[in-house]
Amino acid sequence: MAFDVPTTRGAYTSLSDGWTYLNAGQRAQVPERVISAMTSSFRNAPKSLAGETGGGAHGQSRRSGASAAEELALSARRAFADITEGPVAGVVLGSSREVLIDQLCAAMSRRLSLGTNLVISRIGSQVVHAPLRRAANLYGARVRVAEADLASGSLPAWQFDEIVDAHTRLVVVPAADPYAGTVAPIAEISRRVHAMSPAWVLVDATDLAAYRHVSMSEMGADIVLVDASVWGGPEVSALVFRDPSMFARLASLNFDHNVRGVGRLEVSPVSPALLGGVSESVHHLASLDTRARGSRRHRIETAMPQVAEYLSDLTERLVAGLSNLPRVYIIGFDEENASESVASRRDYIPRVSFLVDGVPAETVVGRLLANGLVTSVVDVAQSPLLEAMGVGESEGAVGVGLQPFNTPHDVDQLVRAVASLG
Repeated sequence: MAFDVPTTRGAYTSLSDGWTYLNAGQRAQVPERVISAMTSSFRNAPKSLAGETGGGAHGQSRRSGASAAEELALSARRAFADITEGPVAGVVLGSSREVLIDQLCAAMSRRLSLGTNLVISRIGSQVVHAPLRRAANLYGARVRVAEADLASGSLPAWQFDEIVDAHTRLVVVPAADPYAGTVAPIAEISRRVHAMSPAWVLVDATDLAAYRHVSMSEMGADIVLVDASVWGGPEVSALVFRDPSMFARLASLNFDHNVRGVGRLEVSPVSPALLGGVSESVHHLASLDTRARGSRRHRIETAMPQVAEYLSDLTERLVAGLSNLPRVYIIGFDEENASESVASRRDYIPRVSFLVDGVPAETVVGRLLANGLVTSVVDVAQSPLLEAMGVGESEGAVGVGLQPFNTPHDVDQLVRAVASLG
């Protein structure tokens, strides 16, 4: 069945303002149902609720007199569990990825001491890398970096055999690079890491989850990090542990040392109003296939492959159009093998960064805005990969991020606007 773009577009009232949004990597558009849910949560969070008995895979009984805020937190945990295929009891909520990584490293302080190793990679975002490096400096762990192929932006798995050893305690790998769109071979990396060391593998699946279904078991991840804002949800993040018993191996950050489970890490409360939007944002992803039935997780597994296929076609169209422009260089795109490179974009998420020779990125973005197209100037300081590629020495890069509501017309309009720069 062809992906239903008109119905998807109808879920976003923001699309009626006349702009064409191609900046999902910087700020995703929010479905109307998510906005309504957060508005309702603001009003209802202080209330108490009547008790009831839940059902389903993640159902639980609710005690009489429980606050609506508690129920909103539980619904957010269930939603993140459905997104990652992890256990509800393993979901740690936080206001951002940076906050959660800080909390995890503090809880792992004894495991990240002198003589141990912490492995990060060249792809991903500084939002995750910065707190990891701070923690290594604070607790004494040595940081090792898995390098990316600077021509394609891919992350070879074989190198983890060389940089991971028995002293490695944590390996952090993004599932996809948010700027070049590279998808990492997470399952292969996890297999190699677990064969070489007792380290936990933490996968930042944030950018991948917006376009594909994520499975902790398939990736072999011990912990998955996700941020709902990237797929159009509120600014709420979660660390999902594959086994709740892992919390017992972490130092408690809670002043109450009798707290067990997620309470050992959750020391920064998240607004109940924001938590109320998480579940609706996941419902939105599950409803992208209007014909799918069954549990929310099953509907996500049905809908997201359709989203991935549709947006892969749009990305191919975008890359093919831009690659025909003589002054445009697409980051991670091999000009010598153009036809093969376009086809390989199916292994990427729909994020594209490009340069226009002799034209500053801000000028390009300004020209696109004049044509009703919203893109973004890539902040190279936030991308270890682009920084290593030397993009910072140019006049900046333009970032394009697609969402399921984008159309071939949007892509063609972008290519024509870039071509008008000469």
